[in-house]
Amino acid sequence: MTSSPVTEPALTLSDVHVHFPDERYGKLHALGGVSLTLQQGEFVCLLGPSGSGKTTLLRVIAGLLQPTSGTVAYGGSTSPEIGYVFQQANLMPWRKVLDNITLPLELHGVDETAAKQQAEYWIDLLGLDGFEHVLPRDLSGGMAQRVSIARALIQKPALLLLDEPFGSLDEQTRQRLG
Repeated sequence: MTSSPVTEPALTLSDVHVHFPDERYGKLHALGGVSLTLQQGEFVCLLGPSGSGKTTLLRVIAGLLQPTSGTVAYGGSTSPEIGYVFQQANLMPWRKVLDNITLPLELHGVDETAAKQQAEYWIDLLGLDGFEHVLPRDLSGGMAQRVSIARALIQKPALLLLDEPFGSLDEQTRQRLG
């Protein structure tokens, strides 16, 4: 009898707590005792009301916020490639669409020509043709969010975190991307 190789989870959260200082109550318990294991290729959706800690949890997973206690492990890697699409586009206001999309590749030392070719793929896929040289201030909210999505996807992350990424998109674009 042969057995399948045991693969390490892509992400493991163990008893993660996050507390924030609060003037009235001393501390605000944003997350309490969250434990979660995700396997490679798994798709998970966090559902809950506004203020329940979904964004806080994503920020902990992304390494943008340290938990007050508990551990976060990334399948044997200390610094996995993580793509994060925030609720707001969070684009660099001085960088044009093409330059915002290629930013992760630029930071990883990818050749400029190769980075632009990859960005053109995402620009076409996300319906941003003709806006490559436009600054974020001149984009609609939905277009800016599509640039943010392209910037996260271009790096082919091992872990992709999406924090309400389709909120500012029109219904047609939501259907196409979903």
